[in-house]
Parts: sequence; C-alpha cells; structure tokens
Amino acid sequence: MKKNIKDFIPFNFKYILKYIVYLNYVRGKKEIPVVKGFEETVNRIIDGGYSVSRFGDGEFKWIFQNREEDNFEKNSPEMAKALSRAIKMDNSQLMLCVPDVFRGLEQYNKKARIYWFGALGKYGKDWLSLLNTDKTYYDTQFTRPYMDYIDKSDVQKKFSLLKKIWQDRDILIVEGDKTRFGVGNDLINNAHSVTRILCPAVNAFERYQDILPEVVNYVNKMKKKPLVLISLGPTATVLSADLCKMDIQAIDIGHLDVEYSWSLLKAVDKIPLKNKYVNENPKEGHSVQDILDDELNKQYTSQIVGRIK
Repeated sequence: MKKNIKDFIPFNFKYILKYIVYLNYVRGKKEIPVVKGFEETVNRIIDGGYSVSRFGDGEFKWIFQNREEDNFEKNSPEMAKALSRAIKMDNSQLMLCVPDVFRGLEQYNKKARIYWFGALGKYGKDWLSLLNTDKTYYDTQFTRPYMDYIDKSDVQKKFSLLKKIWQDRDILIVEGDKTRFGVGNDLINNAHSVTRILCPAVNAFERYQDILPEVVNYVNKMKKKPLVLISLGPTATVLSADLCKMDIQAIDIGHLDVEYSWSLLKAVDKIPLKNKYVNENPKEGHSVQDILDDELNKQYTSQIVGRIK
C-alpha cells in the first residue's frame, strides 16, 4: 500500500500542523472579531435582560452542512439557512455568542485544545467568514464553564453568578425529552417557578414549525412573561433569536445543567449522568432511565405544560 508523509505523523501532531496553518492565516488578517469573556457575558445578561443566541462548533458546522452524521441533529438546508439568518441578526436585545478560540487556546485543557487544533485548522477560515469584525460578540462557552478549562478553581463562583440570571424569575424551560434541565440538583432552585415544554431529543429542528408557536402561545397566556431557557441544540440557537424578535427574553442555555452536574461530581471526563440525556457520551449517555425517586418525578412531571413528540 502506498504511503505518504502524513501516514507517519502522529494523529495529534496532524491537528497541530493544521492549527499552525490557521494561525498563519489569522496573522495575515487585519482584524479578528472581539469575543467578550465569561463575566462580561453573564453580567450583561443579568443587568440588561438580554436574549442570547449561541453558536458553537456544532452550529458553525451545521451552517456549512458538514456536521458529523452520527450526531443528534442531521444536516439540512433549512436549518443551515435559519442559523445563517440568526448569526446575521441585528437586534439590540439579542447577544450573539461565539467561541472565544479565534485568538488563542491558552485557557483550555489538553483534550479541548487538541479538538480545537483540528476544528480551527479544518474550518476556522470558513467560520471567521461568517463574523463581522465591527461587531462585539460574547462567549458561547459561558454555558460550559467547567469541563474544558485548565483552571477550575473558581467554577462554583461562576455558577453562582449564572444562577442570578433566573433569580426569583418565572422560567419556562424548552428542552429535549430526557434533558431534565436542573432536575436532581439545585441549579434552578432560586427561580420563582419552573414550567417545561418537552421536544424531540433528536432532530428537533424538523418540528420547529410546531415548537415556536407552542412556546409563544404558552408565554402569551401568562400574566407576566417568563424567562425562556432553551436546551435544544441548534434549534435553541434559532428559537432564542426568533423569540427575541417577539419581545420574549430567551436564552440558549445549552449544556449548562450537564456542566453543573459534572462540576458537583468533580468529573474529569464527560461521564453519563443519572436520569439525564448526555449527547456527548454516546456510549452510555443516550440511554436514560426513568426518574425512580417518586417525589422528584412528581415535581418534574408537574412542571410539564407542553409536549411535542
């Protein structure tokens, strides 16, 4: 079998080489988009009542329809268009969040850096082409303050700040079936009330035309508009932007509950969690048991006000 020089280069080193090519490209650019850090991102949400639409590596891949096929949301032209519209949206009440990776990766641990070496080396130029250098972006990783970072010493301080977003608020959680955001821990215990609309765990965007009106109808029934927290992959990115246009505060909250659970367990790997869907652990995290604790299950089911199958 014919071999070339790439066959003799270790896998991780191939990623580093690709990243070096990306860095050379970045150095040749006059400007790189500004991405504000964790505290500035979270404090702005708290102080200004902003909505949040988040774009991570997955959303960028879905825009270009090159997301891995074994993922929980399949590539589609419709979703790519919707995500493209969202990242270009100009709304004074909407914060657009992207990864703080374009200038450097010093804050991340080895596993995360190796991933970003490859991702930026392969896709970085395309991703940057979507961003406006005259615009200020915020940190999409504010919902992932634990697992990927080298310094975890102040992580509970970060979670305490995050909890202020919904302090004494009525919250509506829009989530995948079996996501169970905040169930079994104290993450949302400081909210005034909690209700939930459950959506498909996989390929939720295919039901977007049902999800959006279901959420809007429920919010409009309330005397006081709730804060909408959405944990629904790329569908959350689009939904938060669309709700913001309707003057409904919505936050694409992503994996925050999973990260909080991992931090409480002091996990060093993306382990499965009891009673919760963990999409980043396909071996064990996709098989979710029912909630066996009667009181916990009663509380959770009482919060469900809508279900889209």
